[in-house]
Amino acid sequence: MADRSKILVVDDSRHMREFFADTVLRPAGYTVLLAVDGKAGLSAALDHQPDLIIADLQMPGLTGLELKRALNDVGNTTPLILVTAEGSESIASQATLAGVVGYLPKPVDVDVMLAAIEQALTVQRLRRDRDDALTALEQRVNQLETLQAMGRVLTASLDLNQVLGSVVDAAIRLSSAGGGQLFLLDERSQQLLLCAARGADDAVVQSLRQPTDDAFAAHVLHTKKPLFYPPGPPGKTRALSHPALYVPLRSRERLLGVLSVDNRASHRVFTTADIGPLVTLADYAAIAIANGRLFAEVQLQSITDDLTGRFNRRHFFTLAEREFQRATRFGRPLSAIMLDIDHFKQVNDTYGHAVGDEVLIEVAGLCQNSIRTIDILGRYGGEEFVLALPETDAHGACQLAERLRRRIAATPFNTRAGLVPITASLGVSSTQITATDVNALVANADGALYAAKQAGRNRVALQPIPQRAPA
Repeated sequence: MADRSKILVVDDSRHMREFFADTVLRPAGYTVLLAVDGKAGLSAALDHQPDLIIADLQMPGLTGLELKRALNDVGNTTPLILVTAEGSESIASQATLAGVVGYLPKPVDVDVMLAAIEQALTVQRLRRDRDDALTALEQRVNQLETLQAMGRVLTASLDLNQVLGSVVDAAIRLSSAGGGQLFLLDERSQQLLLCAARGADDAVVQSLRQPTDDAFAAHVLHTKKPLFYPPGPPGKTRALSHPALYVPLRSRERLLGVLSVDNRASHRVFTTADIGPLVTLADYAAIAIANGRLFAEVQLQSITDDLTGRFNRRHFFTLAEREFQRATRFGRPLSAIMLDIDHFKQVNDTYGHAVGDEVLIEVAGLCQNSIRTIDILGRYGGEEFVLALPETDAHGACQLAERLRRRIAATPFNTRAGLVPITASLGVSSTQITATDVNALVANADGALYAAKQAGRNRVALQPIPQRAPA
């Protein structure tokens, strides 16, 4: 019994159609489609994609040869056996040139026809297997080239956002997917965050950092195993409306997150062949992500104060210098505030340096929560903090300084030794008054701070306006 190959019979004679279908093909196990003429046969061939076509030579509308040529014109390579009662060398030659695989005279011998059908289907299967093998080989070569290129990119880049975007793009290319997402596990909150994503309509990867409710990503993070959808994982997981594939991101035994690809538009289902390349990419990505995180941590440590987590003095001046240059170029105001905790030595002497450190941390946090995102806060040294305020004149800076002073005075700080009340003195300077450079701006604020302390502490002082020499 033959396999269930689908054969289209195209003949304007009902007698011949029934003969081919009921006497030759169905008894041999083939699935049969019927068309009454050449035009109907062309539509059926394009709509149903049969494995083989048997067509009469002479038919109204389109002859068997014209049907084959019409299929060739649209790139349809379905093999066709031509049946004719008018055999001639000319017709045989035309059939060969058109790509007809068999040429059978009428009356048709059943055994000869079955042999011709099997031969045509075997050749078609071999061609299909060859094409599939070549496609698979090309895909594998492309995957290896992509992985090799991504290995170079990921090991060369230390910018975490760039790494994440490159991983999502590579995952889409490797799996011929429509989109992809990368989730990272936040080490502090242990929450899974969506950090990079690209859909079918997105030109570039979006850099994100937002909590996700993706149950499949959470499941993969828990099981540490790849997951297909469909089918979904066991348990109460939210079903998707499209195929997806998830793989874990691991650096040694440490779970970093989850990488996923999906086919929202095409709905092509992923197979086991897609897992291997994606897992290999995930291994590359995990190393690059770990390196990127380490680099970001080292960078952060180089610009922040170890105790308070605010900018250190050197980086504060780097950022403040940029703002000073911008303010000078565009004629915009820039102000500075110097803040010093009053009698801080007594805090250390009374409660110990550990409590003093807690107070410094709390004061830094209070200041950070009281300023805008464009303002710059740094630890100047010891118990002193410095702020640069872009687009802020002397009046606005004095108002902020007074709010900070009041909040600090009204907030006894909760420490291991209990509530510790403190006050602070603040000095304000502005480019509106005078400042030749950012160092002078901060020095003027420091001078105003000294005046506030001399006047009794727990107060705000503005740099004095320089007096003009008499003419």
